[in-house]
Amino acid sequence: MIYHYGLTIREGRELLGLTQAQLAEKWPQSGGGTGVSLNYVSDVERGIKNITDLKTLRLLCKILEIPLWKVGLSDFNPFNPYSISPFEVNQYGIIKLTDCAIDRISDYKNCLLDAKGDCFISGTSMIHLSEDSSEILKDKLLYGKVHLLILNPDWIKYHYILLSFIENEEDKKIFHYEIRNSIRKIIQFRKSLPIELRERLHLKTYHTVFPYIITGFENDTDGKIVFEITDYIPEKNRPRFTVQKTSDNNAIYAQVKRKFFSLWHNKSVTEELNA
Repeated sequence: MIYHYGLTIREGRELLGLTQAQLAEKWPQSGGGTGVSLNYVSDVERGIKNITDLKTLRLLCKILEIPLWKVGLSDFNPFNPYSISPFEVNQYGIIKLTDCAIDRISDYKNCLLDAKGDCFISGTSMIHLSEDSSEILKDKLLYGKVHLLILNPDWIKYHYILLSFIENEEDKKIFHYEIRNSIRKIIQFRKSLPIELRERLHLKTYHTVFPYIITGFENDTDGKIVFEITDYIPEKNRPRFTVQKTSDNNAIYAQVKRKFFSLWHNKSVTEELNA
């Protein structure tokens, strides 16, 4: 049997002792209101029809008391961002959890826009995919230091086989050119800065596997990180976390920040980018 969400919906309905007719009366509609035909419920449970509206699917899970993870959804609800209680958010520091690629760049960019304090970034695509990236970085340097980790292009030229998140073999082989271009842009940007700001921009390359894409910041009271764990696997919809700084040194924010600076201070696999 091939799994589909209808099996989980039927299981939830039966656990609550509801008939298909009773569920049909309670079934949420995307435009508001409730009620669908008995045949529609039957078709969904048999996998003949799919629920394409995520808001409807979330409401249905609430009615049937189905954990969201069982239908591939996270506890973060984009239709109601404050649906997670403050205790649940602050316990782990999670502000947002999603695997949607649509707002990927905006998540990283917004974190940088919010930054007041020292920033730390691994991965160059986050700062070069918007036309105003240079102005954003310049603004951040007014508030603190920026630490930027960039994959060493010479290293990846000979280890391109690791880039399993790139499907095309030829694209893997030339990926190091993209990195070199990013380095060229960031060096040009640094040279254009006033001396007092130039000294706050710290650049390093690393030549090892570091499966984290990170944009974060910290000051005396606040901090936030947006990150993905790539694991160098061909996964297009990787979970992406937005987490806030908490007082817990073992919380997600603190752990991810430690991983970044652990690599930063490891002289055996990093080197200053001074060109």
